Amino acid sequence: MMIKLVIEEYLSSLKEKDELDILFSDLLKLDGYIVKNLPKTGERQYGGDLLAEKDGEVYLYVIKQGNLTRTNWDSGQNSVRQSINEIFDLYLYMMLPSEYQKKKKNIVFVTNGVISDAMRPTWESYKNQYNNENIRITEILLSHLVELVFRYAFNETLFDERKRSLLRKCLYYLDESDYKLDYFESMVNLFFEEIEETKTDKKRNKLFSSLQMMLSLVSYNALEKQRYRVNIQFAEYVLISIWSFIKKSNYFEDEKTVRWLNKFISFYVDSNERFIDNLTQFSKVRNGLPLHNPVEYRTLCFNILGFLCLYGIFLSTTVPSCFGQKYTAKNVLNLIVVLMNNNYGFYYPVYDNDGIEISLLFYLVLLVRDGKGLGSLIETYIKHIEANIQSGKYPILERQYSLAMQVEFNAISYSTRYTASYLWGVLLEWSLLIGQDKLSEKMVNYDFLHETTLQNWNCLSGEELGLYNKNEVQKQGYAEIFDERELNNIKKVMLNHESMIDFESFSFIEYSFPAIGLMVSRKYRMPVIPTYWRQKFLKCRN
Repeated sequence: MMIKLVIEEYLSSLKEKDELDILFSDLLKLDGYIVKNLPKTGERQYGGDLLAEKDGEVYLYVIKQGNLTRTNWDSGQNSVRQSINEIFDLYLYMMLPSEYQKKKKNIVFVTNGVISDAMRPTWESYKNQYNNENIRITEILLSHLVELVFRYAFNETLFDERKRSLLRKCLYYLDESDYKLDYFESMVNLFFEEIEETKTDKKRNKLFSSLQMMLSLVSYNALEKQRYRVNIQFAEYVLISIWSFIKKSNYFEDEKTVRWLNKFISFYVDSNERFIDNLTQFSKVRNGLPLHNPVEYRTLCFNILGFLCLYGIFLSTTVPSCFGQKYTAKNVLNLIVVLMNNNYGFYYPVYDNDGIEISLLFYLVLLVRDGKGLGSLIETYIKHIEANIQSGKYPILERQYSLAMQVEFNAISYSTRYTASYLWGVLLEWSLLIGQDKLSEKMVNYDFLHETTLQNWNCLSGEELGLYNKNEVQKQGYAEIFDERELNNIKKVMLNHESMIDFESFSFIEYSFPAIGLMVSRKYRMPVIPTYWRQKFLKCRN
């Protein structure tokens, strides 16, 4: 079956430490074993990587990556033979708890490879030498791991035919340039429908384990095809979904569910780190991003900008060091600056709601550099967007590629359609907040904006659950119209303390994961809740 081949390819790629060992410990739990210790990087194991118990017997696991050959059988301190010998010489007498001493013991060699034909006689002879009525040496190879994964993470209950069908489609279309996440999202939705209906912790844990495996598989295949941004979208959607589940069920204090949340956050961190690794290679190349046509190029630039800004804000506001990230928010912002200096497309939004990415960029600069350089950055954006509009290239309100192409090449006149703008609302707000009053006056007096309503968007915490549902999200929130009041009063309204109190009631603010609200904005193309930065300006003013 194709899925088994995918599982096999994925398992064979896992590193011994922090990947294969952790996955195997999860599989043991799903198989009814009581795992007594978890893998710990950097600590001496005295031969045994995992200790588990089942049906009155003790199991000691020696976990290694790759095929067992003559070379790694008996060569060096980390060889398989040396590890098993250490169990006999040290672990069984010094480390094994006293209550297990009289129980039957199983020493199990685990690998995501095979035993080579040349090594097989030696291995069988070694087992026969030590096997007796109290101790038995066995092995779990790649084929056995595949069966374990398929049985416990992909059985008919946890991964039924509907999910398998969606998984096949999800993987099949990964080569498409305009890859849609519909199949993946449908699969995740099915998982959370079952998770919400589940009454027992054990069943819920199994469902989360299966979801984790599915995410690992699609992530592995996306990275193999260098679909780094798609991989981030996979992780983001799972995070949005589990946060929605936690909010609905009020599981913010449930340790088991929060542990799963942290595992999916680790996926998100890893997917972004790989994306940054890839981008860094050509960030200093002049016009290094692919340039097929101006619209595709600029759309790509803003797409990249959104992912990077969101991750930088995440690092600045949320993440502790336990997720193993190597980049900081400052590193991410520096990368953005280099990319912007070498790719003009970052300054020319195709769509009006690319103001989402611009507001994320301004917010990141506010967080990382305390707003230093914001004034010149805002002015630069206004200058470039104005120049494009004067040439008839408006940031269009409809997110339609064909229409964007027509506007880009002046095939139609868009001026009469430009009746409302979130983008200019963002630029006006930020210029006012940083005290660029002259720039604000200049903006509202542009001829091309005389018939355009400048607006922003806001939302109340009572509407939060609707933000996580793509069928409901567009119905949430309310518009703030900027051009109906005098400029000197707008700033007072924006920094009204009373209007910010409700913001603290959003679960992603109350429970210190503000990036969730930003993920929703970027994914569903909803303007960012402006209180994110307004509260910071209010604190600075006070």
